[in-house]
Amino acid sequence: MTSTGDPMDARQARDALAAACAARTAARRASEANERSRPRRYVIGQGLTFAAGFTAFGLANLMPRYGTWLTLAGLACTVGFFTLVWIGAHHGGVTRWFSRDCGSRRRAWELWVAPLLSLAVSALAAIPYGETGWLIAFGLTTGAEHLLRAFRQQRVGTA
Repeated sequence: MTSTGDPMDARQARDALAAACAARTAARRASEANERSRPRRYVIGQGLTFAAGFTAFGLANLMPRYGTWLTLAGLACTVGFFTLVWIGAHHGGVTRWFSRDCGSRRRAWELWVAPLLSLAVSALAAIPYGETGWLIAFGLTTGAEHLLRAFRQQRVGTA
């Protein structure tokens, strides 16, 4: 049915479907172009705040005298990290769900390797250094991954 309630013939339905598909394709292209134009300072800031926050959490166990201040600093950095994630995700006005096709820049396996590598390094650091080692290693490796992603993003954008 049309917007007036009249029955729609096959040609009108085909035209409406083609228009909807064209609009979806245009929106996807605009979203992908906007995603690529997201300033890399968001990713750099995310990496630095994540590394600083988890390092502060880890050091709070080592330095009980400053534990309260380090925990508060870690919480502030974590809030800063999530704020930068939210700002970066909403930079274009639309946040897309996690896509399996990952666009032309990153393959699906690349999306999982970095977090798993951070967890593996952190687990290895936890063996000799316990919870403190895990927190510090997880913060530093994930922060480094964000920084590498920002520099990779710059190379892709300039190429």
